[in-house]
Amino acid sequence: MQDLEEWDRRTAELLEDAYVAAGAGPGGSGSGDRSEGGWRAKRQHLAVPMDSDGTWLDVGCANGHLMATLPAWAAERGVTVEPHGLELLPRVADLARATLPDLAGRIWTGSIMDFEPPNRFRYVTVLDDAVPPPRLGDLVDRALVALVEPGGRLIVSSYTNRGQAPRPLFDDLTAAGHAPDGTIRIDRPAAAPLLTAWIDA
Repeated sequence: MQDLEEWDRRTAELLEDAYVAAGAGPGGSGSGDRSEGGWRAKRQHLAVPMDSDGTWLDVGCANGHLMATLPAWAAERGVTVEPHGLELLPRVADLARATLPDLAGRIWTGSIMDFEPPNRFRYVTVLDDAVPPPRLGDLVDRALVALVEPGGRLIVSSYTNRGQAPRPLFDDLTAAGHAPDGTIRIDRPAAAPLLTAWIDA
């Protein structure tokens, strides 16, 4: 677990102060484009794999902005999702609870690799950089065993900064023994593509 603890420590050093300073809205959820239109363009595809009503855990929920916005996108597709959040960084989790007081009781602080949820979820969304790249398979194993309910769906995304080459998410999942059951690739001008895959439990 030492590599995971070091990864979490580096993540806190890189992101916690910046996310807290950004406050509510897209900026405090890691979006460089802080407009709501830009936020929707980058994130609304996460509702596509949500094809039936159920609970949803957003791993790495940051300030909770995705929890606040994605249910409406799912509703446009005729699906009702009940949002919950897990955030690694304590001060960012506190920001999410303050920003979304009605959901504060559903926002937990912790790491995906050892978090014990009060229940399992129909949908779990997570970014591949929640763990070091060699531990992607461990992340998927952990999520499918401990977080996703039977018949549910794990949704894994990979986002890269402008100018970076996209991570080979789909190939990496297959190599880790979890070939995706569905994929989405959104190509963007002058930016790396957005990659999302889902794995059925």
